[in-house]
Amino acid sequence: MEKNPSNQSIDRMFQIIEAMAFTGKPMRLNDIAEKSGIPASTAMRILNAMIENGYASQNEETQLYNLSYKFLWVGNSIRENLSLNQLLHPYLQEISKRTALGSALSVLNGDTITYVDEVIDTRQMLRVYHQLGHSFPLYITACGKIFLSGMSAGERSRYYQRENLIAQTPKTLCTRAELESDVEKVLTLGYAVNDEEGLLGMRCIALPVNSSDGRIFAAISISGTIYQITHDNIPLLASTMRQVLAKLYEDCRPIFSSMLTAELL
Repeated sequence: MEKNPSNQSIDRMFQIIEAMAFTGKPMRLNDIAEKSGIPASTAMRILNAMIENGYASQNEETQLYNLSYKFLWVGNSIRENLSLNQLLHPYLQEISKRTALGSALSVLNGDTITYVDEVIDTRQMLRVYHQLGHSFPLYITACGKIFLSGMSAGERSRYYQRENLIAQTPKTLCTRAELESDVEKVLTLGYAVNDEEGLLGMRCIALPVNSSDGRIFAAISISGTIYQITHDNIPLLASTMRQVLAKLYEDCRPIFSSMLTAELL
């Protein structure tokens, strides 16, 4: 389907914006035209419109073009109005669809994790529900282990001193040595497993959601019975989750970048 002229102009404007954003420094008109694949005369017309609307500027001495801080303002406004739940919920749905298991989103809350969103897989007769808004200890949850893996050795040491490591089941890891060994596995494998440590008969797999600088700001998990999540299929399920998260990073890279930029301002 052939695009009408107005749509074509909008497409070209986005090409220019992306070319300038990824270059990350002031550019000459000819360089912008080359990077965006747009004729210089067309690029100049679009740049002039962007300047008039405050989205670009041109240095009078060097004649170089730059994107303006108005984009940062727009990005921060979007970030503030788009909750983490709204952003990640479609990917929770996709993980649940691909694994046929319930999925959940959690955030770090002091020395606990709090579940803030979930997707229930309605295809299963036995369904796992998370207590949204409730907090759970880091050491007995897969998501908690993800956050522990993102801490420095000193931060974890101080956590172990503060936390009363009480066994919830016979399989709970409740010594510093056991937990440190498990954290090493998380760092090696890239995912965490809760193997009946919080509730007998139940397993959970969790992966981190990272900001653009690699910091963990959320964790996504799937939960099921020991018959749904077996020792043999854990790597495959984790790989499936990782594929969906890769799509998340690709789709939402600008938003994650703005999260980091806003924190640095």
